[in-house]
Amino acid sequence: MGKEVNVLIIEEDATLAVQLDNTLKAVGYHTWVVADHKEWSNLLRSNAFSVVIAEMRSAKMNGVQITQEVHKISEQTNVIVITPSSFISSAIEAMEAGAYGYITKPLNSSEVRIVTERAVERYFLLSGNEEKEFLVDLAVRDGLTGLFNRRYFNELISAEVNRLKRSPEALSLLMLDIDNFKNYNDTQGHQAGDVLLKDAAKVFKNSVRSSDVICRYGGEEFVIVMPKTNKPVAQIVAERLRVQVGLYLPVTVSIGIASIPEDAQEVDVLIAKADGALYLAKQTGKNRWCAA
Repeated sequence: MGKEVNVLIIEEDATLAVQLDNTLKAVGYHTWVVADHKEWSNLLRSNAFSVVIAEMRSAKMNGVQITQEVHKISEQTNVIVITPSSFISSAIEAMEAGAYGYITKPLNSSEVRIVTERAVERYFLLSGNEEKEFLVDLAVRDGLTGLFNRRYFNELISAEVNRLKRSPEALSLLMLDIDNFKNYNDTQGHQAGDVLLKDAAKVFKNSVRSSDVICRYGGEEFVIVMPKTNKPVAQIVAERLRVQVGLYLPVTVSIGIASIPEDAQEVDVLIAKADGALYLAKQTGKNRWCAA
């Protein structure tokens, strides 16, 4: 993330505060954790915070009061309240008072990331023209890994395939899935899972050319668009990726390969062929690549 994003966490529960802090730091946000009212009030006056995250049912100030006080100090700062899933109605009360949204307890790291990311995006939308460059980056980048996201992939692959209709060049698409990721997440914890995804992104970057584009497709699945690359070369790259992952990560990866012109002429067919090859790799033992 190119621009520093400040997030203020107001939380009296030390365990919950650490969980929030770790989750948001893993995405790349600059976090501040406080419990005392005077301290967070002073911080708000001396720093620009995109988001404030606070307990809805606090002993000192409830979420409605915090929202109102935050907006007196900084109208653009978005407030997210934390509430048990059985008390969502109280979170709605805070939203009626001006809070941006809510996250539920017990905390889910994906929910925390997504809700915070949307609040950050809204903050910069309201902050003026000088933030447009950051917003563009936010729109096409995955917040956790820093790779391009699925939205960018969809635009890129369409443009590349359309270009090839005018130019007789090859193009290959790799679809990668981290094997047994759910089990790793369940046994090692979501924080470890996030670290693994970030480390996987680094390994992928170091294993392909600068002209190849890596995107996070969703969850533990990634895609690599390889311009001017035929299927035999793509297979060599896939094997290098498989070996590098085995060397540097505590997991393995399965890979599906599809290429133009051999396997497809249209975007949907190319993606379906790569996805089918990935499925075959998973079904036949994992830690391998298969070509369409």
